[in-house]
Amino acid sequence: MKKPVFWLTVSFFLIFFPLTLLAELSFKADLASRYIWRGFDLNPYKKPVLQPEVDYAFGDSGLALNLWASFSFERKEAHEVDFTLSYSREISKNILLKTGVIHYAWHFVEDFRFEDDTSQEVFLAAELTEFFLRPSITAFYDFTNGDGLYILFKTVCSLRLLSSVRADFSTSLGYNAGQWLAEGVDPGFSDLNLGYTIPVDIGNLQISHFANYTIVLLDAIGKENHLWYGISIAYKKN
Repeated sequence: MKKPVFWLTVSFFLIFFPLTLLAELSFKADLASRYIWRGFDLNPYKKPVLQPEVDYAFGDSGLALNLWASFSFERKEAHEVDFTLSYSREISKNILLKTGVIHYAWHFVEDFRFEDDTSQEVFLAAELTEFFLRPSITAFYDFTNGDGLYILFKTVCSLRLLSSVRADFSTSLGYNAGQWLAEGVDPGFSDLNLGYTIPVDIGNLQISHFANYTIVLLDAIGKENHLWYGISIAYKKN
């Protein structure tokens, strides 16, 4: 079941990418001081990462494909390449639903094996787009090597600093029910995240400074909190 999901995603990308004239393409690259994911520290201790990504939206269909990667400056085995195929739809003026599948892969490990060095995850998200703080909830279920459920509760608040500059403040709380945890670990709230992003638009480019503070709540994930920050450069088609 693992290989068909991967090759279906790749085939979908290769076939429809050159043929869909109404598609929208955007690029983004983050240079971050650390790679913190759902409370886990996934890079050598306090070392930076480069994380580029490409988004491909198929017109107004709601269908999109994302290619995301993380490259470590210290250890190639920490390199990661992910594919996400998603579908989003507004079911009312205020409610946005999104679902999809994510393929995680660590192709640079020694003696790479698809069965051992990839993982697949499905997700379902709901967001109140016009409500105060834009609350959202997303449930991720890894049905292969990650083998577990992770639920993310998130809010976002945008404030205007100057006429042309704003700041986006976010908070999120994660609940881990076995995902990438040792067998027998009780589920619980795993990570609390506080962050901000200050984007500046220059034509089609958007340059942002961001910072995040992750409070680890589950001992099975770690005992140290994480401060991480960086710069992001994005290109979006008008």
